[in-house]
Amino acid sequence: MGDIRTTTGEDMPLSRKSVRRRRFLYSFGALLIIGSIVTAGILIRVERYATASGYVTTEDYAEVRPGTTGTVSEIKARTGDFVEAGALLVQLNNDQEKASFEEAQRRVDRSQADLERREAEIAVDLERRRVALKEQKQNHADAINIARLQLQNAQAKLALTQQLVDKGLKAKTALDDDQLKEKLAQAELSSLLSKDLAIYDLLIAKDEATYQTELRAMQQELRALKDAVTRTEAQLKARQIRAPITGRLLRYEFVVGELVRPETVLYEIFGGELQVLKLRVGERYSAKIANGQRYSALLAPYRGVRTIYFTGEVESLRNVIQAEGKSTYRVAYCNFDDQGLEIAPGTTAEARIYYGKSCLWFFLFNIDL
Repeated sequence: MGDIRTTTGEDMPLSRKSVRRRRFLYSFGALLIIGSIVTAGILIRVERYATASGYVTTEDYAEVRPGTTGTVSEIKARTGDFVEAGALLVQLNNDQEKASFEEAQRRVDRSQADLERREAEIAVDLERRRVALKEQKQNHADAINIARLQLQNAQAKLALTQQLVDKGLKAKTALDDDQLKEKLAQAELSSLLSKDLAIYDLLIAKDEATYQTELRAMQQELRALKDAVTRTEAQLKARQIRAPITGRLLRYEFVVGELVRPETVLYEIFGGELQVLKLRVGERYSAKIANGQRYSALLAPYRGVRTIYFTGEVESLRNVIQAEGKSTYRVAYCNFDDQGLEIAPGTTAEARIYYGKSCLWFFLFNIDL
C-alpha cells in the first residue's frame, strides 16, 4: 500500500488497529459503567414498606350494632356523650315483644296463684285425711281390744258352763250356746287381727304421693311458663341497644323510624386512656406484616407546612381477611405516641409499615420475594 499524505494539515486517519483498540476501550468503559450501576443497585439496600390507612382510636374500642333487625323508636345518646357500660343508647320498637312478655307474665301469675291455692287445699285435705285415718286406726285398735275382752269373757263363760254341765247343774244346750258365742268371739278377733294397722299409714303415704304427683305436674307447668317469660324478656331486652364498654360516643347517621340490621354500625365507643393506631393493610401485604414491625404515619391535621411524622410499632394483627366493597384487607393495631399533641379519636392517618429490605432494583421494579 502507498503512504497517505495530506496538504491541509489534518490529522492522519487512525489505523485499523487503533480503531479496534478505541472501540474496545469504549465498550469496556460502557460495560464497566453498566456493571457498576448493576452492582450498586444490588448492593444498595432499600427499606420495603406496605402502605396502610386507618385512624387513631383508643385501647378500649367497640362498634355498637343492633342484636336484631328492628325499627328505631328512640335515640338516647349523641356524638360526644360519655356513657357507662350498660347505658341505653337506642330503643328499637318493642310493641310485639312487650305484649308477649306481659301475656307470658300473666300466665305465670295465674299458674303461681293456682299452685299456691292447690297447695293450701292439699294441705287441708291431707290433714283432714290424716285425722280421719288416725281415728279409724284408733277405732280399729279399740275394736281389737274389745274383741279380746269379749273372747276372754266368752271363754270364761264356756269354762263355767262346762263345769256346771259336768255336775248336772245346767243343760247341755246352754253349753252349746256358750261354745257358739266363744267361736263367734274368736272369729271376730281373728277378723280384726287379719287387718294390719299399718294399712292406715300406707293409705296416708299413698294420698301424699298422689297429691305430690299433682303438685309436681303443676310445678313443671309453672317452670315452663317461667322459661317462656325468660325467653320473651330476652327478646324484649334485645330491642334495647346498650353500651358494651365505658367511653365517649361517635354516632353514625341513623334516624328514628329507620330499619336497622345486625350488620348496621350505629356507634363507635372510644374508651380507656391509651391511644392506638388502627390500620388497614391490603391483602397483598397481609402475610408480610408481623408484630414488632415499625411504622411511620401522617395524620390529616398535621400535613403540609405542619407535617409531623408519628412512629411506632405493630402490636397485634387480626387473624382474618376482611372485605369492604372490592378491597380486601387485614387490620393491624399499633402503639401510638401523640407527641404531646391533642389527637382526637377518629383522626385519619396514612402510614407506611416497614417489613424488610431489598436491593434497589427490586424496589424500583416493585418485585417482592
